[in-house]
Amino acid sequence: MAAMTGLEIEIAHKSYPPLGSTPMRRIFEGFHLSVDPGAFLCLLGPSGIGKTTLLNMIAGLDTDYSGRIEFGGTAKPRMAYVFQSPRLLPWRTVLENILLPLPSTEAAQRTALDLLASMGMSDTKNVYPERLSLGMQRRVALARAFAIEPDVLLMDEPFTSLDEATADRLRDLLIGMLVRRPATVLFVTHDSRDAIRMASRIIALSGSPVRAVKDISVGLSQGERQDKGAIEAFRGRFLAQVQ
Repeated sequence: MAAMTGLEIEIAHKSYPPLGSTPMRRIFEGFHLSVDPGAFLCLLGPSGIGKTTLLNMIAGLDTDYSGRIEFGGTAKPRMAYVFQSPRLLPWRTVLENILLPLPSTEAAQRTALDLLASMGMSDTKNVYPERLSLGMQRRVALARAFAIEPDVLLMDEPFTSLDEATADRLRDLLIGMLVRRPATVLFVTHDSRDAIRMASRIIALSGSPVRAVKDISVGLSQGERQDKGAIEAFRGRFLAQVQ
């Protein structure tokens, strides 16, 4: 089972360089965020505010900033990143896509097959991504992320563009996977219902440079998270605090 790790994030300065007639834009200035080990943290805010930029800095994909990101004393945690697009290799089968981050061993093969079974997709192991619906492609991307048993799981609006029933099935799959393979999760969304449905903590972001305007714990039970009425009631209270 993967160990869990917390994060300490301090971004002194991050900006987008000027582009044509668009001036330089400061994205983060004196931004600080602490994430406890095992938390399911949702970063909630409008599109374009800098949520994906923050995930990219945490993942090490964007190093053009001043500041520090530390992982609870772990220099190099296992980290998985689930993007908005599934990013499956079209010339590889479902099973081959899940095996990408794993060594070429029989144990890795068993791990990938077990993950497919847990996703209810055992019969698709030899299928190419183009034959799958978007929802099924995202299941494969989720399985690939859990294949390495990550300490930290980064998720960038992975359920966008899905119908509500499909998105709900994926939310349940994600929660079930985290019960079996715990990780610290940073989940980016602009949908407050999405955040309330899954998160243990919600950080509402606003402004330019970005600031955290609200930090709220979500104390709903699993039963309440399945109840649209309970979610809407919590959402009403949440939005009243944010505005």
